[in-house]
Order: sequence, then C-alpha cells, then structure tokens
Amino acid sequence: MPPRLPLGVCAWIYGDAPLPAILGRIAFAGYDGVEIPGEPDRWAFADVRRALADSGLRPLGLTASCMVPATRRDLAHPDPAVRDEAVRYLVDCLRFAADIGAPLVQMLPSGETRLAPIASYAEEWAWSVAGMQRAAREAERLGVRICIEPLNRYEAYLVNTTEQAIAYVKAVGSTWVGTTLDLFHANLEEPDIPASIRAAGHRLFHVHVADSNRQGLGRGHLDLAPPREALREIGYAGAIVLEVMPPGPDPFRSIKDERSPAILDAYLRESLVRLRAHWG
Repeated sequence: MPPRLPLGVCAWIYGDAPLPAILGRIAFAGYDGVEIPGEPDRWAFADVRRALADSGLRPLGLTASCMVPATRRDLAHPDPAVRDEAVRYLVDCLRFAADIGAPLVQMLPSGETRLAPIASYAEEWAWSVAGMQRAAREAERLGVRICIEPLNRYEAYLVNTTEQAIAYVKAVGSTWVGTTLDLFHANLEEPDIPASIRAAGHRLFHVHVADSNRQGLGRGHLDLAPPREALREIGYAGAIVLEVMPPGPDPFRSIKDERSPAILDAYLRESLVRLRAHWG
C-alpha cells in the first residue's frame, strides 16, 4: 500500500470568498490541508493562523500569484526594477509562510501569461536564476522551501517541462529550491509523466493534481496509478494538492458565475474518493 500522504486543496480556486469560508468548505469535504494564496498584504498572519486552527486544516504551502501585467511579479523581466519587485514579493511570501507554519512557497520563474521573451531566452533565464538565488538565501534562513512550477506553453514560456525545471533548480544551486509537478500541466507537456517524476527525484517537493481537463478527478482521462507508483519509487513524502477549476471561458479565473462554488464542492468530494484510493 502506498504511504499515506497529506491531501489538500488550493484555496485560490474559490476566488475572493472570505478565507474562513473557503477553509470551511475544504475541511467539510474531508481534506487534511490547504495551500493558501500568496498574498501577504491581504491578511494578517494571526488571522490566517486562527482560521487554520478553526478549520483543523494544515498549511501545506503558499501559492504565489505572478499574473502579468496585473502584477509586476516577473523574475525574468528585462527591467531590473520589475525583477527586484518580484524578489521582494517572493521574500514576503517566504516570511508569511514561516509565520503561518507553511513548509513551502510555490513560485513561477517568469510572469504567468507572458508567452515569449522580451529580451532573449538566455538573458531572461539568467535574470530569473539570479533573482531566485537571492530569495533562496532567505528561504534557507527561514527554513521554508521554494518550489518552482513548470506551466504549460499556453500559460508561460520560460519553464514548461520537468527537464527545464531540473536544469533551473540546478542553476540556482540551493537545496531549498526544488520543483512542483502539476499533473494537469504535465499531461500537456511531459511525454512520460512517471519518467519525469523519476528524473526529478529528490528535487520534487510538491505535487498538484487535476484531471486532464482540469476538472475533478474522474472527469477526464488521467490515470493516477503510474504517477503514484513513480512517486513511491522516489520516496516522495510531500503533499498531494488538488487544483481544479469549473468548465468555461477564461482559464485563469476559477469562479466564473454563481454556480462555480457548488461545482468545485462536487469536484472536491469526487476527487477525494480517488485520492484516498491511491494514497490511503
């Protein structure tokens, strides 16, 4: 039997609803923990800690939001002022994670929705790595890991695959920086998901799950068994975190209309049955 891993949900999928209400929905569905939106200025850490305690959920991580041009959180941007702002944001997220007891922060190597370099790919790679190295020093001081997440080619451009993520992590050169595998993005970009998991090995800190259509597990064609076996082989001991969205336009906005929260509630219930079948 595979080891019992913590099962959680990304809170951002419920949009701008009050955090205690979101945590209540996730806890009611039966999950162990939650990934909190990475917005240190949005809530006081004491309020988040209180909401977590009231819900009984564990903090499994923070989701940094790097949407551009809505924000200037782009580690790969040619403008050094923009890169500095992205580093400051990541450091703030690391400190917020430490304050609420979250073990890691999810961060993107470049701005989400930017699909091509502004300068050259090599320059932007180097700028991003340098910024991540600066943040890694604070991660080590705080004891909070950074996970860089490969996104599919329709959402970002700098790091789309596990192979690129491994190269990026090696370039940063810190044991506090690793990678996330998101099975939705991997379904689009990885020719062999289990092989990608094995290649990541000890650098794989975090796992996101959604079916092949980014809906609840069982509504697409994702087979969880091969990734489960590969995770077992590498001794993965992190969390499995559900990151699903209702169907409809705008792939970057989860709450699309008044029906969306109820659809997500159903996805959470359906998915937990399948997650428990694979991870205890």
